[in-house]
Amino acid sequence: MNELKILGTEKVGNFKFTGIEGGFGENKKAMLVRDIAVIHDSNVRRINEVINRNRKRFKDGVDIIDLLSNEDFAVVLNDSGFNQNQINASNNIYLLSERGYAKLLKILEDDKAWEIYDELVDNYFNMRYIIQKQDSYMITDPVQRAKRWIEEQEEHQVKLAMAKQETKDVQDNTPISSKDYQVLSRKIGQKLDRYLSQHQIYNKNQVALLKWDLNNAILKAAGVPARTLIKQKHFTAIAEALVNWEPSETTLEKMKVY
Repeated sequence: MNELKILGTEKVGNFKFTGIEGGFGENKKAMLVRDIAVIHDSNVRRINEVINRNRKRFKDGVDIIDLLSNEDFAVVLNDSGFNQNQINASNNIYLLSERGYAKLLKILEDDKAWEIYDELVDNYFNMRYIIQKQDSYMITDPVQRAKRWIEEQEEHQVKLAMAKQETKDVQDNTPISSKDYQVLSRKIGQKLDRYLSQHQIYNKNQVALLKWDLNNAILKAAGVPARTLIKQKHFTAIAEALVNWEPSETTLEKMKVY
């Protein structure tokens, strides 16, 4: 793990926070949850709760570091303005990389999240990259300068594509919320009710068979064994399955018994 360095107070726009470098790679910038909470008009407790609820989504040493997990970080904590009482009272003191911060933003989903993200990425996380880019223009050989510029553009595009893909992966694999679950259940119930009304089916055994058939079609479309395992990425397939659902021949045959 790279050594952490406290850079002092950084300012981006109207935001002031502790600049930290290292931990996630040489010269890579990082941010404390304490500062992220202030930037998002929140508090450390709430941000930590969000992270801990989704802890498996954050990779240690890549997205996140818990500064309380290693005694070597004690100096960093003291230099970052934490007193001993604050350290002793904390269960976690998290540090996030740019990638970890992007994941947190997707989970937070507050209105100004992406606006803040753009500003921090351009003016904090990529600050060293910008400085290096400026240095590249000191190259006097026009061929070498052009080559360096092309390499920088390609690197930037790769990073941008990776960030977008990681954000999409987090979004796609986010379990549906309790509100979404209720909406889905209501839509399924409405679909079943329309079918029962159109075909004037009132026998409770036949209703039970149709309900099972519809639910099975939804799970099959999502590729999961239970509704509670449905994720955001499954909604398109589920919506299509709801529109096109008709009872299977097997279910129709079983209904004839009643």
